[in-house]
Amino acid sequence: MRRQDGIIAALILTGGAAGVSADTIVRVATWNLETVGVRGSSEYNAAMAILERVCADVVAVQEIEGDELDDFADLAEDAGYAHTIVPTSNPFGSLRNGFLSRHPFMRTTINTSANLSGDSNANDITRLIVEVVLDVPGAAPLTLVTEHWKAGTADADEFRRAVESLRAAQAVSDLDTDVDAFVILGDMNEEIDSVPRPPDPFTQIPGGMPTNWRLGNDLRTILNAQGIRNDPFIYLTSASGPEVTALEARQKDGRDATRDSSGRRLDYILVSALLSGYDPPSEVYDSRDEGLGGGLAKCGSALSSGTSAAAADHFIVFTDLTLPASGAEYGDADRDGDVDLRDIAAFMNCFTGAGGDADSGCGVFDNNGDNDVDLPDYRVFRGNITGP
Repeated sequence: MRRQDGIIAALILTGGAAGVSADTIVRVATWNLETVGVRGSSEYNAAMAILERVCADVVAVQEIEGDELDDFADLAEDAGYAHTIVPTSNPFGSLRNGFLSRHPFMRTTINTSANLSGDSNANDITRLIVEVVLDVPGAAPLTLVTEHWKAGTADADEFRRAVESLRAAQAVSDLDTDVDAFVILGDMNEEIDSVPRPPDPFTQIPGGMPTNWRLGNDLRTILNAQGIRNDPFIYLTSASGPEVTALEARQKDGRDATRDSSGRRLDYILVSALLSGYDPPSEVYDSRDEGLGGGLAKCGSALSSGTSAAAADHFIVFTDLTLPASGAEYGDADRDGDVDLRDIAAFMNCFTGAGGDADSGCGVFDNNGDNDVDLPDYRVFRGNITGP
């Protein structure tokens, strides 16, 4: 479509509309590490090598044993991650979730069933849900929530996975998928193309629950009213939830398995609409694929083919996320320090839709650099609107 001539003149009068966005790339990974190992052990050294090769800015880690917290701190130090978090306790079993980060944390939250549900007696998540907000220089805050969903194939296991997704959704319930940069990631112990499973929905709590497991009253109300779906993904991806998108990460040989021994895809990175609008690339790293072309850029030299197997029974999954600039820099076409009605009018005139051909004066609104002004650009623009 053609833009009105008036907007081009207005942009010229305000100094032109050369692109002013300063987007930041943050590499985010998730890894079920199985065991950290002690410094100098074969598994520890292999994990170190993979962390250095993938060179993620932040890594969500699952299966940190309660007696490995010192080893985890060693791994963080040796791999160059200055910021870490791991819960000091866990509701069921000794395995913990945690984060390694090169960026400082603006905020950290250890989400419990009781806190998320508002029911002090709730005890319905297997491992505490860890949430961090990263302070990335010049970029919008990035919220990451990691969970390690219940394993197993019994009805009780499947029910617990669904409940844990409902809890993960609650952890980001204060965020807007179109406006905020957030990620839910971890080992979901389920395949996205194999759900829902029977029975669907659950209308009662299955047998076989641990004696101290207790469903929070908020979810008990849902169970008694419409039931709980036997699908941990639907509570994350649907419009009634956080509406995140699972990235289609694959190994360089084309396989999507994240656990080699079973060939199953269990580990996921799910991103908000704001982030998915940038079409982030992703990869499942398998050191056996080092000789193949393609894949995301990595650091250092290629690793030996057996490194992934020596490190863990899951592959590390990672993506390069584009974070919009902090504040109102993006979309401030008239450069008056805000994104207000004049900028909104300018955006509307520049909007082309997907595959359009943006006028040269509209570069300020082409946030992802694809030469059009479309819905992904709008999502970022909307998040930066400040008013006068």
